[in-house]
Order: sequence, then C-alpha cells, then structure tokens
Amino acid sequence: MTASPDLCTPRAPAPELLGQPRSRYRIDCAAAQIHVHARSVATVLRIDGEVDASNAELITEAIRRFSRLKAPLVLDLSGLDFLAGSGLRALLVLNEEHRRAQLRSSVVSGPALRRLTRVVTDHGLPIADSVAAALAHIEGATAARRRLVSDPARQHEPQRDTSARLRGLAS
Repeated sequence: MTASPDLCTPRAPAPELLGQPRSRYRIDCAAAQIHVHARSVATVLRIDGEVDASNAELITEAIRRFSRLKAPLVLDLSGLDFLAGSGLRALLVLNEEHRRAQLRSSVVSGPALRRLTRVVTDHGLPIADSVAAALAHIEGATAARRRLVSDPARQHEPQRDTSARLRGLAS
C-alpha cells in the first residue's frame, strides 16, 4: 500500500469523472485505489478498481486510519469494478467498528456492491444512493445530535432575576 499526492491531472477528464472534485491523495492498494476527498461534513474515500481477498485487508487498514480521526466517513464504492465476498465481509466488520465507536459513516453503493447485497439482504450497512445523499444524511444527523446535546444545557442555565431589575426601576 502506498499513499501519494494525486499529481496526475488529465487535461480532459473522463466523462464519468466530470463534476467530481479531484482527490488530494490516492492510496494504492494492489488492484484498488482509494481517493481521499476532504469535505466540511465528512471525509469521502472513493474506492475504485477491484476488491478481493488479495487486497481487502490493505483497504480495511487504510480505512481504519481515517476512522481513528473520529470524523464522519463516506465510503464511495460506486466506482468499484468488482467486490468479492471478502470485501463485503471487511465492510461489515468496519461498519460494526464504526457503530461501536459511534462514528457516523455511510456507504455509497454501486453495481459491484449491489450484486452482493441482493444475496445478503440483512447486511445492516448504512447505504446511500450518492455521495451528496450520504453527506446530507450525515449533516442532518450531526445537526440533530447538536440540538439534542444543547437543549438540556439550555434548560439548566440560570434564569435572569427580572424581579430585582423591576424593583430597581420602581424606586
């Protein structure tokens, strides 16, 4: 596994890449690449290529590095050409780790993942149709969490003593 700045900028982007921001870093994991996109809401890890038994552990370890940051993650698998059962198993393990760590995460599905989730229907993965939908879901969940945490704090704030102020005005 190697990580490097993504210095390759094609002059004319491929049609399937139009509208997608250029990744800042690319991590090479044998037959797959992870492209890292930092967003204000979450870190998006776009995984392209093929995930099988030969590189599933490399990819899992790379994702775990980003999980340690305790920031929300979006795993974009829409560009995968192939996903083996070992890759799905790794996703399920990562999902459980994220759930236990209370780390918000989402998985953007694609044809390779859909082939497996048709067979394994009760997988429990937080699947989104697009990166935009995943980011919106994470942003909504984060805002709801903030409201939940801040409301009880407001209830315990000391109330202003208006009676003393009113007595001062009456004098």
